[in-house]
Amino acid sequence: MRRKLVIFGVLTLGIWSCGGESEIEKASDFEAELVWVDSIVVESLFELTLAAVDPDDGRMIFKDRSLKHFLLTDAKGGILDTLKLKGEAPDQLAFPIEFVFADGQLIVKDLKAKMSLSFFSKEYKITKESPALTQAISFLEVNPYWVSFSMLRSEGKKLVVGSEGNGVEPELMTDTWKKAEFYNRAEAGYVYDPKLDSLWRFNSYPEYWDFRKGGEWKGQLFPFVQALEERELIGILPRVGNQFFIYRWENSKLVLKGETKVSHPDRNDQLEFDPQEDYFLYPSFNDLKSGGNFFLIQFHTEIPKAVRDEFRASNPNYINDPAFGDVFKKYFKDKFILVNHHGESYSLKELPVEGRVHFLDNDDVIYIKPNSEVEKDYNVFYRYQIRSVE
Repeated sequence: MRRKLVIFGVLTLGIWSCGGESEIEKASDFEAELVWVDSIVVESLFELTLAAVDPDDGRMIFKDRSLKHFLLTDAKGGILDTLKLKGEAPDQLAFPIEFVFADGQLIVKDLKAKMSLSFFSKEYKITKESPALTQAISFLEVNPYWVSFSMLRSEGKKLVVGSEGNGVEPELMTDTWKKAEFYNRAEAGYVYDPKLDSLWRFNSYPEYWDFRKGGEWKGQLFPFVQALEERELIGILPRVGNQFFIYRWENSKLVLKGETKVSHPDRNDQLEFDPQEDYFLYPSFNDLKSGGNFFLIQFHTEIPKAVRDEFRASNPNYINDPAFGDVFKKYFKDKFILVNHHGESYSLKELPVEGRVHFLDNDDVIYIKPNSEVEKDYNVFYRYQIRSVE
């Protein structure tokens, strides 16, 4: 029997430009729904994260937490091979962490000094390496569920678009630049043309982001950058505020197509973000994934300041108090918002199964790994199709 979860959301209208006009047509009867597809089982004792799905044939790559084991599976989770991607050999990388399939090739970001993109053939031999995405290593931000780049079609070309905070000029990463002017100069975004071996950098803090316009310092907090490849659209999500921006890449520069105010019934977007305070006191956006027609925005709900203050008053080292860990479990939860290629935004009240979202593929299928406190000799992932009716 097919399971179906219908997501009802409040339609959020954006401001969209087309041929010099600002207009968006209201689709008042629009619905988005998650429809059960199937489950995938990978027979492995390792705790696995889904790293990439090949849009051509459904093959998948899974990685373990230590980034030592990489499994290649078929579309059902059957193991085809164990890839020897990590190491010091000619076709290996020091810390392969992010993966994207494109035209049968595998593109891998290496967490080393240059953080370049390496292109692997179908035989998993390195055929190309991009220029360095970094200019200096100022910080490391690692999340096993993130992919900081994606594919983009633009003007007949197939490009890579992404964000790398270490690509910002080193002088801007000093304490003297911890001010709002940073947002006018920091070029953390990039577009890479593999055929021309050309790398363009761009400012990923949108010009119309409220805090850039208002000259307010909210920390570096580099925005997320993802693309809807076939729609030729780039989504940029600042981590603070409630704005989502959609661009096209034209004539080697970003061209704004629209802005959407995103909201969720469980997100208190009236809270002020203080970069000097604990990060968990504000419902920051903490991931952006892209599919075929949808972007999936993720944020975490905040821990009330009064609760934090109560713990801090009794224990200066409250952050390591096991009881404060229970506070995280109670308040600090991931929530989701869908934005389609028209810029229409819908909140997802709950996932259809309690767990973590690992991936959104080009067919707008969400891969969810259910929570489990019991150790198993296999990993299971549930797949749900995002469908829309307009």
